[in-house]
Parts: sequence; structure tokens; C-alpha cells
Amino acid sequence: MSTGMHRHPTAFVGIELVDTLLKVTTPDGVERVNPIHRGQIYMLPKGLTHIEENVIGRLQRNSILIELKDAGPLSYDNHGQAPSGFGALGQKQVADNPRVILWDAHRASGEPGKAFFQSHDLFLVPIDAGTLSVTSPDDAAKTLPLAGGQVAFLQGGHVRIIQAAEGKVRAAVVELK
Repeated sequence: MSTGMHRHPTAFVGIELVDTLLKVTTPDGVERVNPIHRGQIYMLPKGLTHIEENVIGRLQRNSILIELKDAGPLSYDNHGQAPSGFGALGQKQVADNPRVILWDAHRASGEPGKAFFQSHDLFLVPIDAGTLSVTSPDDAAKTLPLAGGQVAFLQGGHVRIIQAAEGKVRAAVVELK
């Protein structure tokens, strides 16, 4: 089925949950069939105009889209000893632009966590299911059972330790700027 020609009113981040093919048609009529890879994380700009269609005989596309509303930057000041930003955890950075930093994060059960100051709000989008433990000296501890299709939001301004409590968790992390 076709989405019909549409324009995205905001920038957005996408996280793909299955491997498939996607046909994209631009306003000038150019068609492209693009491979979609499970775990692919990307940001597309406000005003993007296109048609999307699944390719017959392939898995239906399954993705999470996070709209990025127009807003000024929001950063929390770190007044402690923990290193700032999700990057302190040594995960794989996928993109860094004026709106977001995107990460492909892997956490194995039993792997020790490392404290970091969360200088930005962030979304966790699971690619591989599992349970995360999120602890903080100044915020309530959270146990987050994560499965495909769910999204967890963590407000910035806190020192956090994120560990896999169960399973080997892979998640896309969207760090808002």
C-alpha cells in the first residue's frame, strides 16, 4: 500500500525494526527501491516530501518514528564528577547534528554499568528485547522491560547508570539537543 504523496511537517528520527525493501517516489516522479536494515537509525529533515510503498513479496516495513518538534536547544548543566553525555558509555555513534546525537547501544546482562551525566533528554528504542536497569543517585530507579515497538523516555539532568538486567539488549538511543 502506498502512503500517498505527503510532506513531513517536522524533522524526525526513524529506527527500522525489520530487514526489507522500500520503494520511495519523490515529487519529480523518480522512484528508488531502498534496502531497509533492521537496527538502521537515521534522521530526516522537516519538509521531506515523498511516497513510500512496501515491495510486494517482502516483509512489511516496521519502524518507529520520533517527531522532532521545533524547539530551542535544551542542555542540562553537569555540576558533578560523572562524565557528560551518553557518549561516556563508549557506544557506537551513528549521527551527530544540530538536533540529535544517535547511538546504536549494546548492553549485555552482567556487564557492569558506568555512571554518566545525562546532559540531554533521550529516547531508548529497543531493537533486541531485554530488560534495562536504570539507576541514579538523584532519581527513582527504573526497571524497563523493553520489546520491539516500545519507546522509553529518560529526562536529562541526572547521573545515570544503565545496565542490562536481563538478556542482551540492543537499543537505538536518540539524544535530543
